[in-house]
Amino acid sequence: MVLPAMLKPYYDAFMRLWRLIIRPTRGRTALALRTAILCMVVVLIGEIWQLPMLTLLTLTLGALWQGNRVANMKVSVMYVIFFSGVTGVLYVGVATTINNFLATLIFNLILSFIFFFLSTTTILGMISVIGGLILSYMLVSLDSVQNGDSIARLVLSAWRVFLIIGGMIAFLGSCLSPSPEHVLTDQIIERLRLSAKCLGRRGEGRLIPQAWQDAVMDTVGEGVSGMFGLLGAATVEQRWSTEDLSYLRRAALNSFGILQFVERCLKPHVAIPREDCTYLADRLNEVADYFETNGRPVDMEGPQVCSGEITHEIERLLNGFEKPLTAEEVQLPSGPAGSAAPPKKKPGFFLPGAFTDREHIRYAVKGTVSVCIAIITYKMLNWPGVHTCIVTCFIVSLPTMGAVLDKQRLRIVGALMGCCMAMGTIIWLMPHMTNIAEIMLVMGVVIFIGAWVKAGDQRISYLGLQIIVTFTLSDLAKYTPITDLTVPRDRIIGILIGLAITYVVHTLFWPHSAMGGALQKLKALDGLLAQDVTDWNQDQRILQAAKVQETASGAMSQLRQVMIEPAAMRPTKHRMRQYMLFLRRAVVSAGCLFGDIAANRQKQALRLGQILKGGEATSLNEGGGL
Repeated sequence: MVLPAMLKPYYDAFMRLWRLIIRPTRGRTALALRTAILCMVVVLIGEIWQLPMLTLLTLTLGALWQGNRVANMKVSVMYVIFFSGVTGVLYVGVATTINNFLATLIFNLILSFIFFFLSTTTILGMISVIGGLILSYMLVSLDSVQNGDSIARLVLSAWRVFLIIGGMIAFLGSCLSPSPEHVLTDQIIERLRLSAKCLGRRGEGRLIPQAWQDAVMDTVGEGVSGMFGLLGAATVEQRWSTEDLSYLRRAALNSFGILQFVERCLKPHVAIPREDCTYLADRLNEVADYFETNGRPVDMEGPQVCSGEITHEIERLLNGFEKPLTAEEVQLPSGPAGSAAPPKKKPGFFLPGAFTDREHIRYAVKGTVSVCIAIITYKMLNWPGVHTCIVTCFIVSLPTMGAVLDKQRLRIVGALMGCCMAMGTIIWLMPHMTNIAEIMLVMGVVIFIGAWVKAGDQRISYLGLQIIVTFTLSDLAKYTPITDLTVPRDRIIGILIGLAITYVVHTLFWPHSAMGGALQKLKALDGLLAQDVTDWNQDQRILQAAKVQETASGAMSQLRQVMIEPAAMRPTKHRMRQYMLFLRRAVVSAGCLFGDIAANRQKQALRLGQILKGGEATSLNEGGGL
């Protein structure tokens, strides 16, 4: 089918989004299933005990649930401690501002400012956003309660809800969630299988599907920081020996190096021997089988079989899987003398620059103003069903304009999908349901769909969360089955009101472009490429290439957000193409940092300033689009 030229960009964008949604990465189904089970259990408890804020339970669980048990335990501990303090502050505030709307509003806004500030300056992150959201929602709801004893009971009931959520995350997280070592092994297997599939296609002389090419480029852009973070979590768990973790560290680093070389032979014009591709595909699957059976690759050393330049490097990395790699061996040098970098300090509660960067204060002010306008609008309309405007102001508020607009688009799409599912359930399924088990089954299926999307690429994970939240806000509005279609309609209207308020506030008050963060990434990338790696060992060079890929991927994400900002905040198209050219050249340079390819190729300095001054003006067509 031939599409008109004006429709092709939209079709390509939709297909990229669809490929991200359906990409079957290893462990994605299991994570979505665990999320669905957790949400169903907590909702069932809430229905039986008729807990307050039932509609916000799935939002909290969907946003905070992690992929491994160590991370879940950390989140649960921080959640319980933080919300225990929040509950005490809430009780004192409500007790002193009862029956006084202005005082309650001021108290609400002070807390909102604090939570917005903490979300960007501390390790709490999303926990702080959830805290501000729940507190604002409770204060607005408690404003209509006139009895002090009733308010005290509601506050204590809310604390019970917090303890239940934290306890369920800790209990089910320790029982159902895999260990960090298991998650890391899954990621290694995923990279090996993906490399084997692509090389197998090249060995058969067939084109590699676009979905596989996208998966390779996205996975290479992740680098190894996440995998090394899982190694750190596995160390904290203290269930695995240092020797086992050193072998996993080697596998993580070498699997990235292999995928880096596979990325270079995705296109058919790259010359690569077919027999080498077939041989390597079989060996990669063999190594993946070792890891799937909880084994360790052995007897990997042998005579070199591959004759091609790229395939020879892949084979060399495969042969190195049986060699352990300690953290000291892969530590990058620092300084001209090549000495090892000093150990990093453990981050405290506050992040670096928490009290020196004025953007944190401005972001907190913008978020607080959005919440203030949403609360006043909600009270003026006297329309209880549109309380989602307050929730939206917390969820979509982000420091940069591009990030806000990107999140707003995902929230609109996710909310529409969730409301359509809720309306379909009300129209076609609710009339035939006779018990709570049937309702929980339908809810579990929808939550699983949303959790599947959320467990995918971070560019679409927020879409899955919105499907879960909007569906449960529509079908869990009461402790009885919902049969009124006005409920999902009101939720959508409230979301649209919140999106409009957030857009106006972030546009008028200190609009902050994502270009600032993109420039920081570009300068950091320029510094990484300028480093002299001549005296570094091969493992250090692979790690340096991974850092280059991660930084380039982060800069690319920031530039995508810049492109959806208002025209007055964006740089010129010519400048954007220069940035894209630099990123593309940087990604190519990352593949030449290690192996015999790096030794045989003369290093060419690639500097950002040279491209921006027009030194590469004749090659700007390489920049392409975003």
